[in-house]
Amino acid sequence: MSDKKYENENEAAEDTGQETEAGAVDSGRRSVLKSAAGVSALGALGALGAETAKAQQKGGLTDAIVSPLQRDRFPPSQGARNWLTNAAYWYEFPSNDPDDLEVWGYTDKLSYAPGDEVALHVNTTADNYEIEIYRDGAELVSVHTAKSLKGAYHETPIDCYEKGCGWPVSHRFTIPNDWKSGSYIIVLRVERDGQVIEQDAWFALRAKRPGADADILFVLSTATWLAYTDFGGGSAYRIPPEKGGGGMESRDTAYATRQRIHRPWARGFIRQPVGTPSWAWKPRRYEDFPIGSPPRYPSTEYYLANGLSFKNMLAGWANYDAHFARWAEREGYTIEYASQFDFIDLPDLLDNYKLVVAVGHDEYVPPEQRNAFDKFVEAGGKLARFAGNLNWQVRFEDNAQICYKHQHEKDPVWADPSKRHLASTWWHQHDGANNPPVTTWGVNGHKGVYAMVGGATPRGAGGFTVYRNKHWAFADADLYYGDILGGSVPVIGSEVDGVEYTFRYGLPYPTGEDGAPMDLEILALAPATAGEETDHGHPPEAHFIGPSERDAVQYVDTLGLEQTPENLDKFVRGCAAITNMKKGKGEVFCICTLQWVLGLTQREPFVEAITRTVLNRYTA
Repeated sequence: MSDKKYENENEAAEDTGQETEAGAVDSGRRSVLKSAAGVSALGALGALGAETAKAQQKGGLTDAIVSPLQRDRFPPSQGARNWLTNAAYWYEFPSNDPDDLEVWGYTDKLSYAPGDEVALHVNTTADNYEIEIYRDGAELVSVHTAKSLKGAYHETPIDCYEKGCGWPVSHRFTIPNDWKSGSYIIVLRVERDGQVIEQDAWFALRAKRPGADADILFVLSTATWLAYTDFGGGSAYRIPPEKGGGGMESRDTAYATRQRIHRPWARGFIRQPVGTPSWAWKPRRYEDFPIGSPPRYPSTEYYLANGLSFKNMLAGWANYDAHFARWAEREGYTIEYASQFDFIDLPDLLDNYKLVVAVGHDEYVPPEQRNAFDKFVEAGGKLARFAGNLNWQVRFEDNAQICYKHQHEKDPVWADPSKRHLASTWWHQHDGANNPPVTTWGVNGHKGVYAMVGGATPRGAGGFTVYRNKHWAFADADLYYGDILGGSVPVIGSEVDGVEYTFRYGLPYPTGEDGAPMDLEILALAPATAGEETDHGHPPEAHFIGPSERDAVQYVDTLGLEQTPENLDKFVRGCAAITNMKKGKGEVFCICTLQWVLGLTQREPFVEAITRTVLNRYTA
């Protein structure tokens, strides 16, 4: 790899003899659509607080290589906008200037099996490029290298996020039968006059005989990755300005309803520099967030300063899934891997496993995966989920993910009442799927949602308050009633799932009004809100997420309720929950927060102990 330090790179550096610089940030790939983005980011840093941002730059944006990409596409009003809306226009797109040294690439599929052929599509301004493939797990192991591959530049459609980049196949290789199931990173590298540029492609490798040599299938949250990656300026949260995109004010309408896999992953989704912060954060002392402080988003400050994708904090291999994979393999667990979309062609993929695991951010789920999970658990399988923010049903068609979200009535299947249950919108949509996530996973996304970020519980404890400390999952953690679990990480945030509950004699119980079974066990809770509290005297543009009341309106509408003050108030506040649920002959255990896996990387002893107990019990 490059001479800069990425997460999990120690072993690779030892294997290859390369030296790495601890704490450094790779400055070679700061392609952010156009050079004016640098000015935008520096302005943003001023708005965020110059000293904090400067401390987080680790080398500084001004030292980065920022390609002068397609300057005519930069909106002329950019300089007049505030930093939050400026960020919405900052995205990666290939340069058409041959003097800009660049390389981009993607695979034709998200997952393969041993013996499959991988087609690599590459776009570069260099005459030649090379690739090195690593398996990222307990160690970062180099498994394949190809040098002096012929490079070529190809035009890219402005709506590549929906249509795909359309670049021709540049290189093919067949996966050897002895490669282990896992997560594989393809590092593309070009060099000119001493300058080295790298970019990352990626694929998952399933087992040749699923479940024959492992009890655990780790299902990577690839649907959520696709929703958030914004190469080309489009995602499930944005479209570029030249396609009518805007800032947060157009969140519910200006987004791509189709996210194509045939484009590069945005910077930071596959590899991250050491020290990249998570979205949620916890002031170590109240003095760090004194009375009158504006909402803070340290991760956004870091991404603006270091040229990472704006949505990097919420999805991707590097941000969540990798943390569990590395920890589990180092702990000695034999796990096999799959994409969420593998269940479309392989509905019985889980048949030979004892346990299926999901972690991090699994907000988007195809129905084929959910059906497979339900069938597996009801037949006696176990589901362990260390993740948060279950909300959307998606479809996968023609190598693209479909999710109309708030515009579900435009989904073609909506016109046919017999198919409305397949509409790509909320799982709880009363006239759509009408199948709240709690019936499968034991929690609901709309009973969360935000915590420990911006104006959402900014001074919270950062951990779960433990109520059922005698539960089997806590047997090796020595927890007491009322303990705060994982607060030092913090494990809470930034998006969480919860359940509607009430207290009786000091213990929480489900009310059932959100579809939860009455025998659901609630083990621990933490406060969350539907959005941010925006009534603390700060200007509206200071809030990235927006007011809780706005999202409460959405929940009331999508559940088919009347917009009364009483109903709206029910959805302004939520919770993060740890739950355990019997389902058929099987069982579901859920710790409902994005950041639980960060506790594994930090070797937080209580987080590790509970995770081991769950994995060991469910694979016994």
